[in-house]
Amino acid sequence: MADEEPEGIVERLRSLLGQDIVLLSIPRGSKRPKAKGWQSLTAAVMQRPEYVAELNHGGNIGVLLGRGLVTIDLDRDEEVEHFLHLNPKLRDTLQTKRKRGCNLWLRIKGPCPKSSKLKNTSGDDFGEWRADGNQTVIHGAAIDKSKGELRPTSYKIVKEAPPLELEFSEIRWPEELVLPWSRRDERSAGGDSHLAQLHQHYGEPYYTNKEGEPCKLNEPFWSGLFALENSVLWEPVEHAFYDYRPDIGIYEDESNDAIKRRLSERLLQASRQMPCFWLEKQRTDARLNSLVAHLRGIVERRGAFSSSERRIHLANGVFSFENRGQLLPFSPAFLSRNRCPIVFDENALCPRFLNELVYPAVHEEDVLLIQKYAGLCLLGNNLIQRMLILDGESGRGKTQLANVIQAIVGRENVTQLRTKFLADRFETFRFIKTTLLVGVDVEPNFLSTAGASVLKGLVGGDWFDAEKKNGTGRFPFQGKFCALVTSNSRLRVRLSGDVAAWRRRLLIVRYEGPAPKRKIPDFGQALVQEEGSGILNWCLAGLNLLLTDVDQRDGDIALTNRQKNIVDSLLEESDSLRVFLRDRIERGEGSLAVDEIMEEYADFCPDRGWQPLSITEVRSSLEALMLEHFRVTKSHSVQRDGRSVRGYWGVRFKS
Repeated sequence: MADEEPEGIVERLRSLLGQDIVLLSIPRGSKRPKAKGWQSLTAAVMQRPEYVAELNHGGNIGVLLGRGLVTIDLDRDEEVEHFLHLNPKLRDTLQTKRKRGCNLWLRIKGPCPKSSKLKNTSGDDFGEWRADGNQTVIHGAAIDKSKGELRPTSYKIVKEAPPLELEFSEIRWPEELVLPWSRRDERSAGGDSHLAQLHQHYGEPYYTNKEGEPCKLNEPFWSGLFALENSVLWEPVEHAFYDYRPDIGIYEDESNDAIKRRLSERLLQASRQMPCFWLEKQRTDARLNSLVAHLRGIVERRGAFSSSERRIHLANGVFSFENRGQLLPFSPAFLSRNRCPIVFDENALCPRFLNELVYPAVHEEDVLLIQKYAGLCLLGNNLIQRMLILDGESGRGKTQLANVIQAIVGRENVTQLRTKFLADRFETFRFIKTTLLVGVDVEPNFLSTAGASVLKGLVGGDWFDAEKKNGTGRFPFQGKFCALVTSNSRLRVRLSGDVAAWRRRLLIVRYEGPAPKRKIPDFGQALVQEEGSGILNWCLAGLNLLLTDVDQRDGDIALTNRQKNIVDSLLEESDSLRVFLRDRIERGEGSLAVDEIMEEYADFCPDRGWQPLSITEVRSSLEALMLEHFRVTKSHSVQRDGRSVRGYWGVRFKS
């Protein structure tokens, strides 16, 4: 903006900063306004044509600060980045600079401190807080001395946006700064708007004796101060503190010892700022434990991370489906501890992922099914209460697809699914803080182990009590996990008579395409590195389609008849002996030997394309099923070839 013709600059600045601002005429190369008593100028001066003409055709232009308009003047570029790391939302406010450093322009709602220099604990300059009674140059040129020469350096706008509106208490300051408005003698001036709120809720920081000397620490005050200065919460169910990371937008768990250390550092900082050496001596272990206990009560958030909001934390923002899909800046108001590590780029594509890994391997109907479920895994909340099984011959890309989905979701949000241990008391504790359960290249009996039935509840919204090994207490959680399983053979489900429940929980994609001509080691990892943002877009599009299904189909996913039949076929194969008895045997005169039933069953399964149960499994299940279906019990007196064999009276094969 500084390099453009000055004609019309006033209107541009007023449209950016607001029509109520007062612009100041400053000689070119200077920082001091021309007019005497410029601090008292009002917006009425901007109605004088000759004044505006002087601004448009003169030298430098400054902005009179006040009525909430302030700037934070940071001296060095590295300080700017550090400050924006602490205050990511300020990346979207008006920013101007000259040679180095930066001016951040803000509109403060409510009271704020007077103008003051900013220094660190070593006494070095950090910058300046400029508010009422001050001004900042926004347009023109200054004269800098460099290597003995006078050279003009233009002021320029590096982020053209209106000043961000916020309360002063929302600004996060580096810990190494000595903040003038934190001193007790400036409280009454309204310098820190949240300090008065702390006094109202908790009282004075400490109490004094008759001589006016500090004698007792007000612990709730300091715990309240810490809670106000930090985005921290206590999850009572998990017995854990979580601290907000503004750089990545999520809450990370933090130990009690780390919280104690930070409280100790805050007391030390306050003792030097006030100054009050007595505060420094209060940092005993017992005192800090008591402060932590107060803090738990102040920041407790039960079920903080059980939100059903339709949004996803990504590497560069929060993608929300609430308003037709948009990327929002990070905010501590978005409570989450799980994030996708991929950067969102709305123009990114993934041709290799689709053309080399997905399309050649599965039926075209199943491409959409995989896309929707991948998006569901990204959301981390199993809205449809189903798990996805990828089965088929080896070498078709099932494992690589599972690796891609895990990488997009984030490895730290995934844990291994081990059904044989699900019945154990400590196994489910592993699932807390994760969103996706994965079993890769599992054995055919993966869903027929003793603990497999627990999986229905883990994806179906049931409540569980997790136990920590060598720990105390219980950790209740709801089973909203997504589950992804790959197998080189068709799985057999342990139905236990609950066919309908399993039908509601399963999605199956059968890998029937030809094996690729050339295998690429770690192909999934390479695809994520090359096309991660494109694959992310593909998953987000799938989730958008799934959310439409959920809204229109009472919380379920749209399936074709072919996809439903695959699930039915798997369940029938898992219950093949029951299906055989239903289709091939009936009540009637005569008898059937056990061996005859087994031989007929062995012929029945290949006709359906099924793998029959083992002889041991048939023998152990047959007696109960014959009693259930035909109300007959096993006899040892069925006659065959002049001898008695085991069998059943009153049943026969259907003609």
